[in-house]
Amino acid sequence: MLNIEGKILVFLSFFLFTIVPWVFYFKEEDYLWPILLSAILPLAIGLILIGLTRSADDQFNLREAYLLVSVSWVLMGFVGTLPFLFTGTIPGITDALFESVSGFTTTGSSILTDVESLPKSVLYWRSLTHWIGGMGIIILVVAILPNLKIAGYQLFSIELSGFSSEKLKPKTHDIAKRLWFIYIALTIILVVILMAGGLDFYESICHSFGTIATGGFSTKNASIGHYSRFVQYAIMIFMLLSGVNFVLHYFIVKGNFKRLAIDTELKTYLAIVFIVGMAITFILFFTQGNSFEQSFRDSFFQVISIITATGFASADYMQWREAGWMLIFFLMFIGACAGSTGGGIKVIRHVVAYKYIERYFLALVHPNLVKNLHVNGQTITNDKATSIMNFILIYLFIVVLSSCILSVIGVDIQTSIGAVLATIGGIGPGVGLVGPAGNFAFLPGFAKVMLTFLMILGRLEIFAFLIIFSRSFWR
Repeated sequence: MLNIEGKILVFLSFFLFTIVPWVFYFKEEDYLWPILLSAILPLAIGLILIGLTRSADDQFNLREAYLLVSVSWVLMGFVGTLPFLFTGTIPGITDALFESVSGFTTTGSSILTDVESLPKSVLYWRSLTHWIGGMGIIILVVAILPNLKIAGYQLFSIELSGFSSEKLKPKTHDIAKRLWFIYIALTIILVVILMAGGLDFYESICHSFGTIATGGFSTKNASIGHYSRFVQYAIMIFMLLSGVNFVLHYFIVKGNFKRLAIDTELKTYLAIVFIVGMAITFILFFTQGNSFEQSFRDSFFQVISIITATGFASADYMQWREAGWMLIFFLMFIGACAGSTGGGIKVIRHVVAYKYIERYFLALVHPNLVKNLHVNGQTITNDKATSIMNFILIYLFIVVLSSCILSVIGVDIQTSIGAVLATIGGIGPGVGLVGPAGNFAFLPGFAKVMLTFLMILGRLEIFAFLIIFSRSFWR
């Protein structure tokens, strides 16, 4: 295990070294040595761990793999604080860890009150953490640990919602490589489009990292509201694409469009975006006095940003009529598609839950009825359906419990619920004082630590992280 953690540290140090060119480009040489130290420290520790455990066995059972991934995410969070701490841009460890974990988990919640005051090289790292963490467990377990066999694919399945047996290639490592190719390709395409829209290379790459990874960190205080209509529409479209299962992107590349036509989750996802987007468009058009185009753009940008858990903002939805921001609040419980870089409960779980409840009521009327659940032509076993229902219930229980804890320590209930949903769902902005025009800086230290924990919990699909705290896990 230490051998793999060492490799992860080396992996992170490589990305930390990519900050250095930006230090020179923006003439921020005062931050050169803090940045170099941030990269050299994990590199040195990583090489030492690799050297001391050179003969270690790379094969893991499932329990060890869960522990490895959970520890790796915590480790990534702490390593990510180094540029913030060493440059003094975020001096407190609690705030630095919050910002770092928010980046890696692609949450996008922030404690920064003035983003534009930070060195641009540090803001680059802040955006890069999104892109590193965007593939989640795929990057940690499949791309870095290709020798994992059974455990590797089971953890891979967790990222893809756990019930699709569909493989793109016989080897899990090959699947990861193809998904990474799509991930990189989408990023490059968006960089080119944003540059065509007037952004320089730096801003294009930072916002492409945040969009494709559905992260939400921007280099501007006004987020995407700072930019032109063209940029807003471009980011809107790519947020929507990033919220789609990356397996479907692979089928698009292969020209297998029939697979898209039968995908229940994709159709449900697009239907929710369209229905809620149009509803808010008309609310804004008739109540805000805006043109139809602006109402349409503000509505769909925020709807797509929230359902995909990206967190970019082009307008402050807390200033809308109550009906408008309540629909946004509703989307915080939905989430993107399974197997995407988006967060939340995931659309497919809601589809299965709906079918499960529908079958239950049918059984009340027809006790002898035998009806299997089917999604995309595949049978969902009772065990799998029960597991999904348990996930949703536990997710909601954690939201309620965490919101109550924040309320007890003095945070108003609206902000408490908004902060919890924003972090466990990887959304970024919430409601109340942590809405798109606010931030998390005012929260007490305990609240920030708890919300940091919720970010990792939500990113690892709850069970993968909570299981290591169970007594049976250590027996």
